[in-house]
Parts: sequence; structure tokens; C-alpha cells
Amino acid sequence: MATPFRLKRSSVTGKRPALSDVQIGELAFNFYDGHLFAERDTGGVGIATTVALLTPWIENFGGGSITYVGVVTANTYHGDQVIGVPTRGGFRTGAISISQADFTKDSIEELNFVLNKLVPTPPDTFDGLSFTLTGTAGNARLCQGFTPTNNTGGSAPVAGTQYTRNTDSTITSNYITDVGPGDSGTVTGFVNAVGVGTTSLSTGSNDGTYGAIQIANNEDAANSVRNTGITSQFYEVYDVRFINAASPDGFNKAHFTHGGATTNNTFWYEDASTVSAPVISFSAITNPPSPQLVYSSGIPHYSNHANNAFTYVLTVTNASGEMYIQNRLLNSDGQGSAFQNSGHKNYTDFAGGTNPPTKNYGVGTGVTTLITNIPRDIHTTVTSNHFTRYDANTPYGSHNNQRISFSTPMNIMGTTARPNQIDEDSITNFGANDGVRVNAGSTGDNPTAVYTSWGGGSAGSIATYEATVRGGVLRHDTTNYSSGYLPVGPNYSGGRTGAQYYQVLLEQQYISSFNIVVTGSYGGCWVCMPDNSGWTTGLSNTNGWADMFTAYGGSGVPRNAAPGCAVGTVMSGSSGTFTCTFGTETSSNASSPYRILIRWRLDAGDSITAMSYTT
Repeated sequence: MATPFRLKRSSVTGKRPALSDVQIGELAFNFYDGHLFAERDTGGVGIATTVALLTPWIENFGGGSITYVGVVTANTYHGDQVIGVPTRGGFRTGAISISQADFTKDSIEELNFVLNKLVPTPPDTFDGLSFTLTGTAGNARLCQGFTPTNNTGGSAPVAGTQYTRNTDSTITSNYITDVGPGDSGTVTGFVNAVGVGTTSLSTGSNDGTYGAIQIANNEDAANSVRNTGITSQFYEVYDVRFINAASPDGFNKAHFTHGGATTNNTFWYEDASTVSAPVISFSAITNPPSPQLVYSSGIPHYSNHANNAFTYVLTVTNASGEMYIQNRLLNSDGQGSAFQNSGHKNYTDFAGGTNPPTKNYGVGTGVTTLITNIPRDIHTTVTSNHFTRYDANTPYGSHNNQRISFSTPMNIMGTTARPNQIDEDSITNFGANDGVRVNAGSTGDNPTAVYTSWGGGSAGSIATYEATVRGGVLRHDTTNYSSGYLPVGPNYSGGRTGAQYYQVLLEQQYISSFNIVVTGSYGGCWVCMPDNSGWTTGLSNTNGWADMFTAYGGSGVPRNAAPGCAVGTVMSGSSGTFTCTFGTETSSNASSPYRILIRWRLDAGDSITAMSYTT
């Protein structure tokens, strides 16, 4: 039979039936409150255990709204929920304006917008960042003539292009620092297309090594150097690098990913070459076949002329492997002691050489280039380090500071006059006229004064009493130039052990005194005005020669009784500046060209490297 339903009623406000007031299936209705009640079986055994309010709300008069006192629980809610009136009775002024009629969802959206302005910008990701490898073998370029292995899956490496060079089959990179997010996402390192290490980040430190990648300094972003000023406890940052990742032979690339962020690719070449360091070697020197010679004191010298080129063949073994450094294989260290800089040498300066060079160029059999050496514009006698010194550098080593061995003394005389050296053709600038060497006339300190033209500027021997000027140096000379010297010259080893002389002619008017500046050692120095009869008569005992090793007498002119002409410091055979005086005499008291002679004596071991005459 059907269960009968009964209604029980009450008109007392707040009246709620007790469990004993109703039975299962009965309804209790409070007409004053407008509430409906029924028993519930919460135990599931057919016996009522509680009385439930079936209408917990009150409809406001006129409809349109209801009132509920207590807590409402719902899985979902749809619609416009009004904020209502706060406990204090109204809303205070704040970041946004709120009224009791506003909808909760709208106010939350606006509050979220405002709060977002207070949240710091998150740290940079490593998207688009670059990194470099550490512990590599520097940079080098690819040779041509072979097909290098391309592991990248992209464009092939190009001959002549410079790449980072690696040789130990592993790579380690520098850290990419202070990137985020350091508390979420997966970080993966790739060599070519192969993942070589990965880890998922979480809140807290994730420092550690994961395969071939390493995470470090995973910490609060407030410590970031890359992005400063981040408030603590908002974000985390971290550092990441490759460590000992496998590197196959050939052309390679590597990069990192973290979520949607990707670093730039780093490329390198794993060089498997087993080439040894380069070795420089030399052939014998070839002397110039038709030299252009100049002479000083009858001694031949090489001038700075192309006809005086010395040549030799330079060989480099192991000039390349799979890689090379630059088009220049040989670096010149500059000019030698006697010869001009023969210059750097590129691969194309060698037999069969190309830019870029071919793989294993010069391996097994060395490659050669001709080195040409032209004398410098100097006055000298060179005894060592004649030629340019060379360095050979490849990715596989170096052979530096190599100079062809050549020790034969060589005399060189340039085309430019050197006032700080001895030049027979131009001793000094004395007023309007240059001083030149003239014949000494004969042996002895005070012979009859002569000033005949000097003939030692051409091939042939000079008198045994004449000192020589060789390589810009005036010297007492007993050298055999016919053996052991270049160019081959006369033999001055015989009959020249006694004093040797060097005589200079000056031509200048109105000279009553002048300075002699000398560097070196010597045995005597005399001065004469051969065309001044008053002078020569007063010094008849010395054929008109006044002595710079003796002080001037203090009055008149130098004479037999007082032949000294040195004022101030008296010469003693050493370097210095010395003043010669004619006393009351002058070079003008003779006919033009107003000749003045200076005579020097050099004994065994003496030499003068510089002299000049000034008023």
C-alpha cells in the first residue's frame, strides 16, 4: 500500500520539530518562518536519525532575493555574487573603489590586476643567450682538400672558416648564470641532436650534475646579478653548463632547452689530426752573383742594392693538419743585424701552397720557399745575426726564433751619410762645406802637410801608414780581407803594425777656433792651416802642425816654443769634446779655399766610431 504523507504544522517563530515530533515520511511546516522540515536516515538502516531543514533560506518580501544565515557550500557557482556589506559597515578607501553592490568576480579581477603591479618581473630565461666552451685548443681554420665530418645536421663546415678547436673528445662550457625559472620546468643539454643530460627543477636547491650538464647556485632570485632588485621569495634562479660531454670527431654544435626557452648554438670542430709541430730548416746561403760594391779605404762593402741579395731556401715540415691558424705560415721577427726584413710568408709563398692550405700540407715532405735578403742602409761590419729570424705556428705547435746560421763577417755601407759614424766622403757639416778625407801624405806625426784627394773610395790597396774606415768605424787595421770576409777584399795584414793616420780637410773662412767631438781611442791629434804662411812659419819645427794633446800657450798664436792649441780640456786619446784655438790667427789669413787640416794617429787597438767638427 502507498505510504501516507502527513503534514504537521506550527506558527511559532523559530519552532523546529524534534526527532520525536515527526516520523519518516512526515513533513513539518512552520508557517511563520516559511520553513519545511523532514526526518533523515543518515545511517541507512531505515530509522530516522535527524531532522533536516528543507528550506534554509527566506525569500525577501516581494521576491527577487533570498536571505540565508550561515555557511553555504557548493561545488560550483554561476552568476553574479554581490559583495554585500562588510562587518564594519562600509568600505574604506583603498587601491580600488568597492561598493556593496559590486560583483565579487569583478572585484577579484580588478584586485588581481592591481596586485600584479606589485609583483616583481621574473628573472630572464636563457632564451637566445650564448655560451662558450672552456679548456679548448684555441681557434683554428679548416683546411681544404677533404670532407670534414658534419655532426650538426645543418650546414657543413667551410674551408678557411675559423672555428673553436677541440682535441680531447669532451667539451665543458662556461656557466650560463642567473637564469630562471629555477623552481620549475625541465632543463636539457644537447650535443648535436642528442640529449646528454636533463633534470626537472622544483622549489629549493636543485644543484648537482645530471649526466653531462651541471646545475649550480640554484637560489632565491633576490641574489641575481643579471636581474637586480627582485624581491625575495618570489622566484628562483640557477646556473647551468656542460661538463665533460662527449665530443665526436668533426663539426659539432651544442645548446640548452628549458621549457620553451632555447640558447643559441655553440659550434666547434673536434680535430682528430695527429700531426706533429712544424719544423723550420734551411739550405746553404747563395751569395749574390753580380754584387754592386762600394769602397771605403779600398775595402769593398755591400751597398743596400737589389743586386746584393743573398738567398736561401727555407723548408717547413708539418705545415698543416686538418686545420691551420691563418694564411701566414711564417712570421718574420723583423730585420737582422745587416739585412732588411725579408717579410712574412703566406702558404701561397711556398711551393704548391694555397690559401686555405690543403690538409696535411708539408707532412712527410716539407714545403719550401725562397728567402731573399737585401743589405740595410747602414754602415757596419756584421759578425752575427745577419738575417731575419722566423717563427712557424700551426694548431699543432710552433718552431720559433729560427735564423739561418751564418757567421762570416760582412762589410756593409749604405747610401745615407751617418753623422754619428765615420764616412770618408762626409765627415761633418762644418759651416758651408763638408769635411772629407784626404791623403795623409806620409808616415809620422808632423810630415809636410798635403791635401791631395783621397783615392781609397775605389778598389785597390791604401798606403800602409793610412788607417782604414770600415763599416763606419775608423781603425788601426791589420786585417786580411781576402779570406774570411765578405765581400772579399785586400790583404792588410802585412807591414801595417806601426802608427796609422787619418787626415781630414775642412774649408771655411773666419775660423779662429772650433770644437772637435770624438768617440773612441787614438794616439794623437794635430791641426794645421797649410796655406797660412804666418801660421806655418811659427810652427816650422812641426811643419805647421799644432798639437791638441798640448794646452794653448795663452797668447798669440801656437808656435815652436808653445805648439799646443787645446783650450780647456786637453786631448789624451779618449772620447770627449775638445776646443782648438788659432789664438790671434784666423783661417781667413790665407787665400781661398781657407784650408784647415786635422791629422789623427791611431796605434794598435785604437778605433774611433764617431767624430764631428763644429764652430
